[in-house]
Amino acid sequence: MVRGPLIPGIEEFDAPRRPVPRIVWWLVALIVLSGALLLLLGVFRGAGPLASLGWATEDLQPVAYRPTADDQVVQVAIAVPPGGLCRDDRVNISGVEGPDRIEVQASVTRLRNAGCEQEPGAGNRLWVDVALTAPAGQRIVVRAADGGELPRETEAGIG
Repeated sequence: MVRGPLIPGIEEFDAPRRPVPRIVWWLVALIVLSGALLLLLGVFRGAGPLASLGWATEDLQPVAYRPTADDQVVQVAIAVPPGGLCRDDRVNISGVEGPDRIEVQASVTRLRNAGCEQEPGAGNRLWVDVALTAPAGQRIVVRAADGGELPRETEAGIG
């Protein structure tokens, strides 16, 4: 009769493995399903911690500007896309100020799978306020994308 391990060099006998408890498998399945649900909500509904996955950003074209009653605010006209804008769309505009010019850029952020009825813009323009840190004065306003100077509208906007 052989005394010792079944495999030479091992100091203990092989023991049968115990199965993993069912509760562990249920917890793993619950975690995987929760992660998949959060991912789907983020992509298709723009909700939850992964909401940014459900939004798409599209650049808009600034076409003109006009002064307002406040020296530190100008209004910039944005060309509305051919299909129009939805109520839930977020129009973002930013301005970078220099000593002799103000560069503006605009974009719209909307749900990837938006099924809304788009509203055409009045005159295909949307006027948006841009707050400045210093008065506009004689500085020119240009598009950040191509550096083209924006025409100044003669009528003052409502600030």
